[in-house]
Amino acid sequence: MIKKIILVAAGLIFPLIASAAQPIYQLDAKDGNWSAFHYQDAQSQKVTACFALSNDLALGFKSSNDEVGLLTWSKQGTLQPKMDTRFAITVGKQHFTFTMQAMDQNMSMNRLSDQDFKHLLEALSYGQIALLEYGKNPVAVVDLSGLPNILAKFHQCIKSANFKDYK
Repeated sequence: MIKKIILVAAGLIFPLIASAAQPIYQLDAKDGNWSAFHYQDAQSQKVTACFALSNDLALGFKSSNDEVGLLTWSKQGTLQPKMDTRFAITVGKQHFTFTMQAMDQNMSMNRLSDQDFKHLLEALSYGQIALLEYGKNPVAVVDLSGLPNILAKFHQCIKSANFKDYK
């Protein structure tokens, strides 16, 4: 099951990673509804990106040498590629709103400021579930169990790759 999730995630995320050779992915950890993994360049063996992704593929985070980002997946398949869409995450009483750009009919991405990224991950670390909405339409409820441990692995990947950390 986890290989299937990572292969689907790789198919979603691979176009976002520029490399001369195909990157190699490695699972770093799995806990609850979350997994951490990284890509490394096949030739140089250098880590090119770190990820934390919900196993249902609804929500994820990416860090690379020059950016941090929020990744989302909508099962409805109604997103318009290259169009911006309002996206909201509600965790307990905290509400976050982002403008996401649709990469295709299901996946969208936003490059976040370090501060926005830090506040969002902090809120998610203490929550039980997160409600995801595109526009005003609820699209998913994400189980946050296991996320704190996965974020620790995510930070470890960022640190070992010498990426700019947002902590």
